[in-house]
Amino acid sequence: MDKQHRELGLVKLVQVQPNGLRIKTPGETPTGSFYDPTRLLPVDKLVINALGIEATTPKGEHVLDIHHISHPKKKYDRDDLVSIGFTSHYAAMRDHFGEHMVDGIAGENIIIEVENEVWLEDLGKQIGFENADTGEVSLLDVLQFAKPCAEFSQFSLGMQREKVPTEKMKSTLQFLGKGRRGFLLIISEGQEPFSVQAGDRVFVIK
Repeated sequence: MDKQHRELGLVKLVQVQPNGLRIKTPGETPTGSFYDPTRLLPVDKLVINALGIEATTPKGEHVLDIHHISHPKKKYDRDDLVSIGFTSHYAAMRDHFGEHMVDGIAGENIIIEVENEVWLEDLGKQIGFENADTGEVSLLDVLQFAKPCAEFSQFSLGMQREKVPTEKMKSTLQFLGKGRRGFLLIISEGQEPFSVQAGDRVFVIK
């Protein structure tokens, strides 16, 4: 890796969402939905291509992340195919909300171990993943931070089944915003499909 590229940290864990984490609960919760992190599926590695993320489960089943273009329940644009988060952000969330905010519970595909919190200006336009086995570097384009939803905010507060006061919800959304909730990326143009696993090094490229 070129010395001018700045190392961010190491991949700690990877996971997929075979199904959405928000479950509709008409009349049961204030938002009409319930945030269910038990639907997250940890895997050994992710395969990232132009359509999104694929993985093989510990049981040998091939699955698509719900943000994959070919997923039957895909409801979003093409700008949310890959998501990353940072352990430092989770440390801040645990301090703020409690110990239930374990690494990755917001649903990001890739959690990176870092000391300091990371914001959009720290990531630049592109990051690289250096495969721990081959040393090959693969690229993703940084698009934007992931906006926190009301359901995840209520989960964070431990108030999914009760109405959150307006000011409390506003301050919670602000705390989770600007990237603390994670960032959205896509595979860089011309980049071949590649895999990401725990132990891969991550760099800011440009």
